[in-house]
Amino acid sequence: MKNAGLRNGLLGGVVVVFYFALLYVANKEAFLNTGLQWASMGFYLLFMYRAARADCAQYGSRRDFREILRTPFIVFILINLFYWLFYYGLHLADPDLVRLELLAEKQMYQSHLIRGAGDPQQANQLREQIAEVDKALLRPVQPLGPVITRMAMGALGGFALSAGIAAFLRTPE
Repeated sequence: MKNAGLRNGLLGGVVVVFYFALLYVANKEAFLNTGLQWASMGFYLLFMYRAARADCAQYGSRRDFREILRTPFIVFILINLFYWLFYYGLHLADPDLVRLELLAEKQMYQSHLIRGAGDPQQANQLREQIAEVDKALLRPVQPLGPVITRMAMGALGGFALSAGIAAFLRTPE
């Protein structure tokens, strides 16, 4: 495959899915661990940088910033798509994963409430959120809407990472 963005995006997507599959098989709590989730950004950056470097080697680094930015952003979008498809599919296949996430969310709200919200209105909002989580725990299902929203928000971060890589690799004219 000659297109560096497509090649690195597909390979990076497979690597990220494999990483999360290993975490899931090892321990569901590890799969949900925020630190381990963010650690996967190392794979994103590696494949984005490799693709951008290959693109600059082929077409030059004195091009317009937007042209250099395109390749690492395509890589990010592809890897992110692989991740979110895996994430959503896994949550559909294993409702216990949704239950674990809801219980962690409930525990977070309860700990905020126990420490003291400081404001009675905030305390009431926390109680309402706990009641919503309790309701969701009765029938844990992963809705598609929040997954798409988080994927779109991730694309904004991916654009910022791509811009950083492009700025690093671009040679001023």
